[in-house]
Amino acid sequence: MIKNIFNILVCPICKSKLKKINDKKIKCIGDCGTPFKLKDNIPILLPEDLPEFKKLEAEYHDNEAHHYGEINMINSYHVNYYHQKYLNLIDNLMNDSIVLEVGSGDGNDANHLKKSNLTFIQSDISFQMVKLAKNTNESKSLMNSIYVVSDAEMIPCKENSLDAVMIVAALHHLPSPIQFFKEAHRVLKPDGMLIIGFEPNRWPYYIIYPFIRLLKRIVRLDRYVKSKHSDVSIGDTETLGFTFSDLRLFLSESKMELVRLDRIWFILGFTHTVLSIINSKLPQDKSLDLPVRLQKIIIFIDELILSIPIIRNFCWHWTLVAKKNN
Repeated sequence: MIKNIFNILVCPICKSKLKKINDKKIKCIGDCGTPFKLKDNIPILLPEDLPEFKKLEAEYHDNEAHHYGEINMINSYHVNYYHQKYLNLIDNLMNDSIVLEVGSGDGNDANHLKKSNLTFIQSDISFQMVKLAKNTNESKSLMNSIYVVSDAEMIPCKENSLDAVMIVAALHHLPSPIQFFKEAHRVLKPDGMLIIGFEPNRWPYYIIYPFIRLLKRIVRLDRYVKSKHSDVSIGDTETLGFTFSDLRLFLSESKMELVRLDRIWFILGFTHTVLSIINSKLPQDKSLDLPVRLQKIIIFIDELILSIPIIRNFCWHWTLVAKKNN
């Protein structure tokens, strides 16, 4: 663990230095002088006037922290297969690089990194998620780790200080994705890398999900089984996903350059959604998953389908890599 995390973290409001006052409080020593809480040695760098949308997001993920992996099937082969593709980019960074993951959840991605000489900052708007990541990963992680509660649209890091910023399956939870892109540009060093992982495409929100909601009302499944989770977050409720044009707009507005775009899941999108719904109704020790061999076959078929022009734009998710120009 880094001895002084305040060598890296700054006030999210005015970007001035922070100072630890006692075991429960830290304070900005710049013009704004804002005090922040320190809980279980985790800085909570959120402004007092946090919008209601973000408060609801934090509350939802606080409640779901210990069910997160189960609901999202994060240990399934078909999930890890695609996660590892962008984690390899982090593992290939130069020694002593500083990486920020925004919306890091329970810290699953950090747990799969092989590089030991990184400084890895795990941040989330949910205290319980950050605490879970800290408790889960700190004892076995070889890298320098920082854990912080923060807002993705107010990144608590210095300008030009980070080698990479990563956000996975969380961009669609933000009220202003463009603001996040601009913040990422601010904190990245020249040629620094931005990884946007597993962001939903738009078309299922108009076709697939309305059909699923209708089917659930017809079947009335909730009458017979109790769900383990509290429905969906406000971010999931209000998002409509992203088109490729949306992503290009975010890059253009933030002056980031696209390096790579991956189209992820076709058949697996339907399969994963159905399994997630079923598993949300089952006891934890009885969660379902496809045999690994079958998952590998579907991945092979998906990648063939997603190599076909026009059809490939009906992928279930996007992953993109961008960089900050000099």
